[in-house]
Amino acid sequence: MRLALEVVGVPEAQAGITGGVARMQIAAFNRMRVEMVDLRNYTIVEHMHGPTGANTVRQVTGNLVRSLVSQVEDDGTAITGVVGFPQGSPAPYARILDMGGTTRAHVIEAKKKQSLAFMADGRMIFRRMVNHPGSNFPPRPFLESALTEQSAEIVAGLKKAMFEELQ
Repeated sequence: MRLALEVVGVPEAQAGITGGVARMQIAAFNRMRVEMVDLRNYTIVEHMHGPTGANTVRQVTGNLVRSLVSQVEDDGTAITGVVGFPQGSPAPYARILDMGGTTRAHVIEAKKKQSLAFMADGRMIFRRMVNHPGSNFPPRPFLESALTEQSAEIVAGLKKAMFEELQ
């Protein structure tokens, strides 16, 4: 939401309106921070816990949840709120879970221990390395789904914060 105002004339009126716009901008920034934290929490509760569905992922270790961040930026002309996964996060697989995609065939080697352990045909198998054939992940747009579900509430919260500042 963008608000542009130009006042020509009485300097006192211009100063008062400019101050009002500045207060609205501060109110919008503060409210956007609250809304982005709420959106992050909503995403975790509704789309990252529980059974896997078309627009949900089941987090196992907690890296995915810990990697999800919310932030707000103000460049002076626009206030931008973001909920997502930063570069270098502990969950580099977050993007492929959300958007889908494939991984190429690759070798997996034991690094911290002497061997890898996994179940195959009901037996525990130990190997120093395995040739992984690659994977195909269907998209599960949990970030987009959460934003879609919460967008009306976010817009309403921002409008309320800015217009309350005018009164």
